[in-house]
Amino acid sequence: MCSSDIFLGIIAILFPPIAVWVKRGLCSADSLINIGLCCLGFLPGLLHAWYIISTYPETDYDSLPQDGGERGTATYYYVDQRPSEDRARQNRGYGTNERMQAPPQQSGVVKGQQSAPREHEGESSAGGVPPSYDQAVKGDHKVQT
Repeated sequence: MCSSDIFLGIIAILFPPIAVWVKRGLCSADSLINIGLCCLGFLPGLLHAWYIISTYPETDYDSLPQDGGERGTATYYYVDQRPSEDRARQNRGYGTNERMQAPPQQSGVVKGQQSAPREHEGESSAGGVPPSYDQAVKGDHKVQT
């Protein structure tokens, strides 16, 4: 028995199903049996919890074989840093053989059209004073409550 099993034995004195839940899981048959025994009385539930703790001990990591599974081998991977043809293809569009071009810079004015002058141009961007409440709701005839 390791120290965690001793601690679970002490926890089982306070509430036996907790120790069973830690050992066997929340929705296991042992958990349902322990809850049923606790309904019959504290002592049957406690004895069952101690039985579960002693039957399913914690894995002792010192007893595991030290050479289990790995056999002391290492795997090396070589990563190629040279540019390849696959990386050159990544800059191409879907289903095309041509390289993708950067989109042209867009401006707010379409060629051949004049931009309409704004009514309050420069007020908000120039740091002007914002309109007062009366100016903002001018023409708004809703009932304000």
